[in-house]
Amino acid sequence: MRYIVCAAIIVLSLSLVIGCAVNPVTGKREVMFFSDAQEIDLGKNADPDIRWQFGGVYHDEQLAAYVNSVGQRAAAVSHRTGIQYHFTVVDSSIANAFALPGGYIYITRGLLTMLDNEAQLASVLGHEIGHVTARHGVKRLQSMLGSNLLLAAAVHVIAGGEDHQQSQAIIKTVGTVAIGTLSLGYSRANEYQADELGTTYAYKAGYSPEGMVQLLGVLKSMHDREPWWVEEYFMSHPSSSKRIEAVNGQIAQIPAEQKKDNLNQTEYKAKTRDLMVAQKAYGHYDKAEVYRKKGQYQEALTEYDKALKLRSKMAPPHHGIGLVHYAQGKYRSAIDEYKAAVKINPDYVFAFNDMGMAYMSMDRSEEAVSVFTKAIEIYGNFGDAQANLGEAYYKLKQYSKAVEPLEMAVALNENHPRAHITLGLTYEAVGDTAKAVAEYEKAIMVAPDEEYTNTARQRLGEIKKDG
Repeated sequence: MRYIVCAAIIVLSLSLVIGCAVNPVTGKREVMFFSDAQEIDLGKNADPDIRWQFGGVYHDEQLAAYVNSVGQRAAAVSHRTGIQYHFTVVDSSIANAFALPGGYIYITRGLLTMLDNEAQLASVLGHEIGHVTARHGVKRLQSMLGSNLLLAAAVHVIAGGEDHQQSQAIIKTVGTVAIGTLSLGYSRANEYQADELGTTYAYKAGYSPEGMVQLLGVLKSMHDREPWWVEEYFMSHPSSSKRIEAVNGQIAQIPAEQKKDNLNQTEYKAKTRDLMVAQKAYGHYDKAEVYRKKGQYQEALTEYDKALKLRSKMAPPHHGIGLVHYAQGKYRSAIDEYKAAVKINPDYVFAFNDMGMAYMSMDRSEEAVSVFTKAIEIYGNFGDAQANLGEAYYKLKQYSKAVEPLEMAVALNENHPRAHITLGLTYEAVGDTAKAVAEYEKAIMVAPDEEYTNTARQRLGEIKKDG
């Protein structure tokens, strides 16, 4: 509960404005707790978490520039041209697109491979722009937080500031809550409105409105069947068939002489040609990941190798091979693969973190500190890396250095039992028994049935016996 309150604090930027604002799309006045600046800050703060939640940025500068150019064309004719829009291609095979409040819009590599022309791309980006212009995301977040929590946040801010760990935890929580709003989806009314807006924005940007119909047809093909009406009643998204029907009704209102037929398939095919080649390699990588998580390591290695034969400059397969080697106790081989991954992609934060784990397993804690630190430089809210860095410092008996990352880890994730235990051991080492007891008790509370929390029970028993 306290972290939900904290999320409101960072977004409000030390102020809370409760009043009415005009919705840019409807022109109607509505109660808003967030100013435009605060909404933009929310998206900016949550952006790193969203990126890494979906595998990080897909590294293809030409493709990124192309997607951004199409998105900016649609944004320029939207109802909110006074904010800056950011379009990011994320490295996930899942077909998806989504938006954060404040103009932060994402499309997955997987969805791009399913589209056929630029009009479809403009339509999907226009749909997400529509969620931003109509403030669907920020209103959903506002509803999730609740006015009472927002008011409590304002009082908390007035009472005093936050330390660095708490501030970072608040930013992380903004991302968590934002991800929660994405996973829960929007209402059916929101989705219909975003379709309408996306169709309008794409059309005004010079594309055929048929692009949205085609896009929805693609989405429909992704499902084995349409939901029957009872299922649909309880779903946030309306059925694709009804969405297509609604868009066709909208298109019918456009005078025949004003309709455009620009789909721009040739340009789309040219700009995504390299992606389509890469996607074949990612197909093998995705299969390998399934095998690895099932413990079928030889099958996984075979698929990783197939991916690299198709696309040698791919970091994820090297990371996957490293994970297989690590699981088999081949720590040196794992480190070699992790190094290969970060040589290809210097920002591949997961490889740095797992490299540190391999160093730890080899009792090379100083080298572990170096790579955990690098992971945190790339992604400061990476809770596991913070916990791992603290543990590495603890093993080196550098207790004063261990405290900060461990405190950060439990601030970012209060349900991190290993971080609580290591922090408790660290507090004991520096003579703060009261704080140590509190951390051991938290570890037991969040993971009562896990064997490794026996350490916390043993230490509590020793402290009580000595006391």
